Amino acid sequence: MLNNKFILKIISIFLVIFISIPTFSFCIDSNFIWDSDDITTSVNTNVSEKKSNSLNLESGSAILIEQNSGKVLYEHNSHEKLRPASVTKVMTILLIMEALDSGRISLDDKVPCSENATKMGGSQIWLDTRESLTVHEMLKAICVVSANDCTVAMAEFLAGSTESFVTQMNVRARELGMNDTTFKNCHGIDEDGHVTSSFDISLMSRELLTKHPKITEYTTIWMDSLRDR
Repeated sequence: MLNNKFILKIISIFLVIFISIPTFSFCIDSNFIWDSDDITTSVNTNVSEKKSNSLNLESGSAILIEQNSGKVLYEHNSHEKLRPASVTKVMTILLIMEALDSGRISLDDKVPCSENATKMGGSQIWLDTRESLTVHEMLKAICVVSANDCTVAMAEFLAGSTESFVTQMNVRARELGMNDTTFKNCHGIDEDGHVTSSFDISLMSRELLTKHPKITEYTTIWMDSLRDR
C-alpha cells in the first residue's frame, strides 16, 4: 500500500492551484500554461474573440472567471457538455459543506463504511466496513486524495443512499443555474449521461469558495495522514 502522506502531498498540489486563488480557471481535456501577457490580452478581447480560442488552448473547453464578482474573463467552448470525472466531487463537497455550516452534521460525526463504498475502485483510501471515520477525515480524503470510497460513504451518510444524494446534487445544480449539467453519480467515474461544462463547474466552484471558505483548510493541505499512520 502506498504511503498515505506521499499520496496526500502529491495530489494536493493540483488542488492548491485550482481552488485556493481568487481568480481561477477550469480547463477540460488538456494541460495548459497561463502566461501573464495572455491573460491581459484575454481580458481585452470581445465576446467573439473569446469564443475563438484566442489563447490557442488544446483543451476541449475552458473558462477563467473572477471569484468575487463572477465576471468571465475568458472562455472557450464553455458550455460544451463533457465528462467531468472527479471534478464531480466539487458538488459533493459543496453539499457536505452546506450540511456542516447549517449544523445538520458536525466534523466529529462518525461516518460508517458500507459494502457499496468499498467496491468503488479508482482513487480511494481502501475503507473497510469495520471502520468509521469522522466527517473531518472523510472530507480530507475527498478533497486531497479524491477518494471515491469516502465520497460514497458521505453520500450515504447525508442522504441515506447514493441515489438520493445524486438527486440532491441535480437539484442544487438547477438552483445554481447549471443548465449544462446532469449528475449520474457522486464520484465522477464515467457513466453515460454524466456531463457538465466548464461554465457550470465555475458556478459551483465559486459557490463553494465564496460561501464556504473553510474548505480551503482542506484543499490547501500540503502533507497529512489518515488513521494516525
